[in-house]
Amino acid sequence: MRAFSGWVLILLLSSSVYSQLEGNPGHWCREGFFASDSQTYKVAAVIGSDRAYFFSDQREDCPGGPGCATKAYVVSGDQLVVSRSYGKFSCAWYTPKKGYSTIGWVESGKLKALSLNNAPAISAWLGQWKYGDNQITFTENKLRGFLNVAGEASWIDRGEGNVNVGELDGRFQPIKGVLNYADGDGEHDCKASMRLLGNFLIVSDNLKCGGLNVTFSGVYKLSKRY
Repeated sequence: MRAFSGWVLILLLSSSVYSQLEGNPGHWCREGFFASDSQTYKVAAVIGSDRAYFFSDQREDCPGGPGCATKAYVVSGDQLVVSRSYGKFSCAWYTPKKGYSTIGWVESGKLKALSLNNAPAISAWLGQWKYGDNQITFTENKLRGFLNVAGEASWIDRGEGNVNVGELDGRFQPIKGVLNYADGDGEHDCKASMRLLGNFLIVSDNLKCGGLNVTFSGVYKLSKRY
C-alpha cells in the first residue's frame, strides 16, 4: 500500500555532501533542520516505474545500510523538495495532499531536477501558504514590487496545555525568488528567509519570531491563491 499521495518537490542530485548545518552528522536528514540545511533548493520529480522509498537516518550506517529503508514511498511523477545529497541519496521533503509531510533520504538516481523560474513574478507569491498549523499570507502592496507579509505560528505544550504563538507582519520586496523578512536589525529581532519554488515555499527563521519553541521554519504548500 502506498504510504503517501499527491506531488512533492525535490532538490539537487550531486554525489557529494555539502551545506549541512555545522555540527550535524552528514547522514542526518530531518524536518527540524531541512529548511536551513542548504543554500540551494530545487524541485525534482520521481522517474521510472519502480517505487522510490524513503530511507531513514537513525543509524550511522544509514541511509545506505541494511534495514534503513522505510515503508514510505513516492512514485513516478511525484515531486519533492531536495536540500542536499549524501552519497547516492538526496535529502527530500514530501508534502501529500492530506496528512503529514515526510522527510528522508531518496535515491538520487530515481529523481530528475525540474526547471523553474528563478525570478518569479509578484503574482506567484500571492496567496495563503500552509505548513501544519502554521500559515503565511502574501498580498500585493501599493508600492510596486513589494508584498504585504502576514504569518501565524504556534507551539503547544502537550503536557501543560500552554500555547506559545508567533507572528509575522510587514512589507518586503522579494528578489530573485527570495524574500528576507526582518522585524529589525537587533540580535533578538525576528528574521526569516523565504524561498519560492513553484507551489512551495521554504522558510527558515532564527527562532526569534515568537514564544518558546515557536518557529516558522519548514516547507509550505500553497493552499489558497489570491
